[in-house]
Amino acid sequence: MLGFAHPALALSCLKPDAVRSYIEANASEDRWGAVVGRLDFDESRLPPAVSDGGHDDVELRAQLVGNSLGVDGFEDPFQGHVTLRIQCFGSWCGHPDSGRQYLVFIKRENGRHIAISDPCESWLFPEPRRKTLDALQRCFRGGYCQPEDDD
Repeated sequence: MLGFAHPALALSCLKPDAVRSYIEANASEDRWGAVVGRLDFDESRLPPAVSDGGHDDVELRAQLVGNSLGVDGFEDPFQGHVTLRIQCFGSWCGHPDSGRQYLVFIKRENGRHIAISDPCESWLFPEPRRKTLDALQRCFRGGYCQPEDDD
């Protein structure tokens, strides 16, 4: 007979969708922006992606260089320090890669730029496709703005 020390739990997430995240950020009372660029940080400070126990959120200093979303698309230069907040849901934590291109939703919080990495990939999208960036520009301009259908 086998015994289990921990109950079997699963993480349940919606399919990551940048337009859904845009809609959520836009409806929020918080100030948000979107940047496409290279995100660099010290990966040795990341919590494990999956562990036996829960983790508190971890904040890391990061550098983001790219372009922010404006009326003409992702053409406004952005370069600066951001706080990379690694969120953990139970045993699962966000686990981004340093040096990679991302679409980053940036939250303004107490004068800081916060980039959030959660295990559901809700606010940080690796290697965004042109189609995704065009959809966000349409949303920003007040055009058609609907998440992709989940197949």
